[in-house]
Amino acid sequence: MLHLYTFCVDIGKHSKRELINVLKILINSLDKTNVYILHIFTNFNININKPYIVLHEYFDNNIAIYENKWLNLSFNKIYIYKYLFDKYKIDFIWVDLDTIFTHDVSYINDISSFFIDCGGINKDPHLLINNTNIYIPRNKWIQGNIWKLNPDLYNKLMEIYKKISLNNMKFNFDLQSLFTYYFYFILNGNEKTLLDNDIYIIGRNIKKNIINGLCIWDPKGNTHANLNGLNNLYYKNKILKSNFYPDKEIHIVSFTFDTLKRLYYTNKFKELFINN
Repeated sequence: MLHLYTFCVDIGKHSKRELINVLKILINSLDKTNVYILHIFTNFNININKPYIVLHEYFDNNIAIYENKWLNLSFNKIYIYKYLFDKYKIDFIWVDLDTIFTHDVSYINDISSFFIDCGGINKDPHLLINNTNIYIPRNKWIQGNIWKLNPDLYNKLMEIYKKISLNNMKFNFDLQSLFTYYFYFILNGNEKTLLDNDIYIIGRNIKKNIINGLCIWDPKGNTHANLNGLNNLYYKNKILKSNFYPDKEIHIVSFTFDTLKRLYYTNKFKELFINN
């Protein structure tokens, strides 16, 4: 069984109706593919009565470090991980509301951490820490839509975060930058070092036949979800694939909220993710 958690929080960026619509798409995809429990942290009433859905009142354990509400909300994910671990003694898996599962991913339970990166061939520099020259190629950027920590990794990440903060520096893009900085600058990012430190990046150093990053939308991997990428997705033997990577399996589809809102009314989206 997968133990997942997510935020369905109104910060004035999207309407409550839109948040609920996207949440239902996530739940529908999980119902089709996985045995799971999903813990939802929310600041408004959600009327979902299912035994495998657990509702929590959203709270913020995070000191606001960004001027942007969304980035502060996003950084709070790591503090809620710790809250859930302390309460249940389980390493919960974070999943963004705008993520869709197309396959059983229970193998995540067999490893002590789980991450995905953008993938693709694009190596444009991505800034990690503001006001520095610390960059990472786009294709190695660790995404924030799904990940799994463990207590040891949590402690290491928070130690790094505190050191950066004490130097009056700030990660450019919340937890994604923190993860990427640790994996590729502290651990040097080579496959053996990552494995020795129990860092598992699907498609890169584990299960290399799977590709879940934003690169499924474009061969270069430098764009978010779009109609062209959607039209290049198809199922073969019940496995989602892309014409861009026909030898790879896709188990988790990464959107952004805005791109998902634009695509979920299209016939192709309904064919792939709603009516399938």
